[in-house]
Amino acid sequence: MVNGTICPNRLSCTLELSSRPKNRLKRWRPRVEEGIPMSDSKTTGSQPEGSATGLRCIIVTPESTVLDVRAQFVALPLFDGQRGVGRGHAPFIGRLGSGEVRIIGDQAAAEGTVIRTFVEGGFVEVGHDSVTIITQRAIPSNKIDAEQARLDFEKVHATVATGDEAIAAKMQAEETARAKLRAAQNAQ
Repeated sequence: MVNGTICPNRLSCTLELSSRPKNRLKRWRPRVEEGIPMSDSKTTGSQPEGSATGLRCIIVTPESTVLDVRAQFVALPLFDGQRGVGRGHAPFIGRLGSGEVRIIGDQAAAEGTVIRTFVEGGFVEVGHDSVTIITQRAIPSNKIDAEQARLDFEKVHATVATGDEAIAAKMQAEETARAKLRAAQNAQ
């Protein structure tokens, strides 16, 4: 039938192949080369013996490497919301917002240890078993003075901005100050 009726046992009732493109995404699978575990593949570099159990998390600023640890799970403050990453996560690159990176330790460290670090924007690259955070500023959350963070937030909130650029800058500064205050309160 050519009237548009669907034939369940044929691709098309007109006996012609469909002209619709088949652009469905295929499920991502970790790359395993010839039976070699992912931790030993060429993409991850050389790693210490026994470190293949966790996810390597690195936080880098222009001045130095702030953190380089193994983790079970990393929670990232992307510009549009939180995102969690574990070992074997699909690779992606994302833009960070201001907020707290939470790193949950692996079995080699104390089980369930949480490292909290405030980051102020930047980018994140997630690989098969690594997370690299590149940011302008990273501060351990327990080193942020909560009272000073509250005063900074109130100061930014009280400023008056006129013009589109000034309003956008004020909103960005207010978001950063709010995230810093939240990180300081969570660390206590």
